[in-house]
Amino acid sequence: MHTAAHSTFADLVRPVGLDVEAQDRLATAWRYSLREVADHLLFIRQHLATIAQRDEMLTATIRRHSPKFVGYARQQLAYRLPLYLAAVRRVTEYEIKMDLHGVAYARSSDAWEA
Repeated sequence: MHTAAHSTFADLVRPVGLDVEAQDRLATAWRYSLREVADHLLFIRQHLATIAQRDEMLTATIRRHSPKFVGYARQQLAYRLPLYLAAVRRVTEYEIKMDLHGVAYARSSDAWEA
């Protein structure tokens, strides 16, 4: 590749820098989306457990969960799954943007690296 062309295209490889405030907004949106994914997973697991326990009995005549509550869990599971997938998609989109702009990821919610 010619030297002039190489220097022109080399600039395209560098991450596009954002100001500190924009980096913070992007990182905050990413963290909120991660928290949303965790919340949806918590509820999805609970709904799945309720559905799985639908036939369990506490006593010989009392069910662990009423049929109405199991139906509600199924309804909520159908409602939560698309929300969970949308949140996972947002996390992925934010990670792509963070990679593009050179924003560091957090190793935990309390420890950010500069």
